[in-house]
Amino acid sequence: MGIKSRGLKAARNAAVSGAAVLGLVLGATGTAQAAVDDSNRIVSNGLEVVVSQEDTFIHGVPALGGSPFNREWFHNGRGKAVLSGEDAADATSTFQFGYQFAWAGSVDGKIGVTYSTPQLELETGAEGTATVGLDPLDAPAEAEVTVGSTATVTDILPQAYAEIELTPAPGIEELVVTEGEFDGDYKEVQFANVHGTGSGIIGSVQVRPFVRVITANGDNVTTYGKPWTV
Repeated sequence: MGIKSRGLKAARNAAVSGAAVLGLVLGATGTAQAAVDDSNRIVSNGLEVVVSQEDTFIHGVPALGGSPFNREWFHNGRGKAVLSGEDAADATSTFQFGYQFAWAGSVDGKIGVTYSTPQLELETGAEGTATVGLDPLDAPAEAEVTVGSTATVTDILPQAYAEIELTPAPGIEELVVTEGEFDGDYKEVQFANVHGTGSGIIGSVQVRPFVRVITANGDNVTTYGKPWTV
């Protein structure tokens, strides 16, 4: 089943963020009585790939500022990927986390997701500018630089921001918030108070979280959670 290497491979990927916005806990340690909310599977090149979401909770709150056109919420939960089969321990895959959003109408509307992670990759340019590669599941970086509206990186907890613009008419859009490669047969990512905001929105917003794994040969499997109305 490929589980024999879980402890060793997962230990290589282990990382903990004490962020108030997004906590990433990568490794083989799980919650004993976690509730599996949704899951999906494929067989790719002889390997079974199972993705799931657990303990999902999206909590809508009154938006700061009190505008009737603004929305705000927080997301807690956990995403997992398990690979089984011969050579699963040597596999390299990509893990994605994101949302589908649905709205009834908007006036110059936007939806954004803010999260913190100590694992942004930075390439610093001239005169204090920087090019940011959002790969929070891989190698850490420490710096202090502000990069437009894309990311603000501090020496403790870098913050990143992903955003979509809304059409005036009703629509559905998918936003990949973060992705990164992982080695081995197991990956777990814990979401702690991922912060979502919306502006210029007429009516409510439906938020559907998802987790996706893309294998080395390009096959992918996605599990979508239930829609939460904010």
